Amino acid sequence: LDNQNWSFTTKTDSTFIFQITTGQDTADIQLWVRAIDNLDIKDPTPAKVTVPIKNTPPNIEINKNLSTADTALLVASIFWEADDPDGAENLKGFEIKINDGDWLKLPKKLDNVSITPSDPTSTSITTANVYSTIDEQVGTLTDLRMEDTNYIYMRSYDLSDSYSEWDTVKSLFFKGKKSDLLVVGGDRDRNKFYTDRLSNVVSTYDYVDYTANDGANQPTFWNPTFTLMALQYDKLFIYSDKTSYLNGNTGQQNLILESAAGSIDDFIKNGGKAFIIGYFENPLDNQSNLFEVLNIQSIDSLSKGLFLKPSANSLTAQESGYPDLGTRTFPDAVSPFLKQTNVISIYEGQFDVTNGYTGSNTVGIKKINESNGKTYQVFVSASMAIMDHNYSKVDSLFNHVINTEFNW
Repeated sequence: LDNQNWSFTTKTDSTFIFQITTGQDTADIQLWVRAIDNLDIKDPTPAKVTVPIKNTPPNIEINKNLSTADTALLVASIFWEADDPDGAENLKGFEIKINDGDWLKLPKKLDNVSITPSDPTSTSITTANVYSTIDEQVGTLTDLRMEDTNYIYMRSYDLSDSYSEWDTVKSLFFKGKKSDLLVVGGDRDRNKFYTDRLSNVVSTYDYVDYTANDGANQPTFWNPTFTLMALQYDKLFIYSDKTSYLNGNTGQQNLILESAAGSIDDFIKNGGKAFIIGYFENPLDNQSNLFEVLNIQSIDSLSKGLFLKPSANSLTAQESGYPDLGTRTFPDAVSPFLKQTNVISIYEGQFDVTNGYTGSNTVGIKKINESNGKTYQVFVSASMAIMDHNYSKVDSLFNHVINTEFNW
C-alpha cells in the first residue's frame, strides 16, 4: 500500500478490504504488486493501481415493536437495529436526543437504552438519565418534557463520521411521579375494585394497568423497563389474577406476577417494600420463578378446585393488626401453599375439603428485615374481590400493610 512494506503470497489474486481515514468520506488507495523469483530477485517496476473508494453512510431503525410507545410512566426503553453497507467494522456508534436537546453518543455495543427523568417529580422540562442496564448509566439527555409529549431521535455514524438518517419515536407522553406508592393493575375484571378500595386508605398513588388491550401495555422487557420504574418508589402494590399474557419478545405466556418477579426481587433488594396479591391455576408450575420471590416451598396438586367456606373469617388472621376476611359464596380464587421457613404466616384459609385435601392452609405471609424487625414484603394468595362479607375489612388490610407495616 506504500511501495515500501511488502507482503508475500504465492497467489495470483486477492481480495482487499480498505478503510477510509476517520473523518473522511473518500480516499484514493494506491496498490502496488510485484513478482519475485526463486533467486529472490524482485520486479524493479511493480504494477500499480489507484482505487478510488467512497464511504456509504450507515443505517438505523428503531424497533417500534419492542420500544415504549404512546405513554411512559417514568421510564421509556428504546431498542434499535443498525448496519453499515461498508461492513460491520465500519460502524462506529450511535447518537440519541430528545426533542431539541443535545445529541448523546452511545457505544457500538449497545442495541437498547432506558430513559428516565433525573427528577422523577418534575412537571416541566428536565434532564434524563440514560441506562444500558439498571446499574449502568451511560449518559444524560437534555430537554425531556414531563407531563407532555416528546420526540426521541436516533442516528448511527461510522468511522468516517458519516451519519445515517435519523429514526424517531413520536409523541411519547412522559408521566411523572406523584406518590411514593406504585400500583400495578393485574386483574383485568377487578382493577376498579382494587383502585376504589385503595383510594379509601391512601390519598394518592401512581397507577399502571398492565391488563389493558390484552396486556399490550406491558413492558416487552420487564427488566430494565419495569425495574427502573419500580426503583423510583418506596412502596409497590401489585395484584394479579390467573390470566397469562403473551410476551411479544419471548413468545411465552406468563402471569403478570411471573413477568414481574425479577423486578420485584430487585426492588426489594434495593430497599423497597412490596405488597403482592395473586392466585394461580393450582398447582403453580414447578418451574415458575414465583416460588423464590414469593417465599413459597410448594403448592399441593390437590388444592386445585378448593373452595373457601362462607363465613366472616374465611381467611383467619394469624397476626395482630390483620383483620379476618370473609366471603358469602364458595370462591376458588385462592391458592393455599406451603411457606418457606423464614417467613411469618398472616392468613390461613378455611376450606371445604371434601376432595380429601390435607395440605397447608396458608394463604398469607409476611417477611421482615432481620436487622430492624420491620416488614418489607406481604403476600396474600387470594383475590380480595371475593372477600365480600365486609369490604371494609379489605380496606383495613390495605391500610395496615401500606400505612402501618410499610411505614418505615
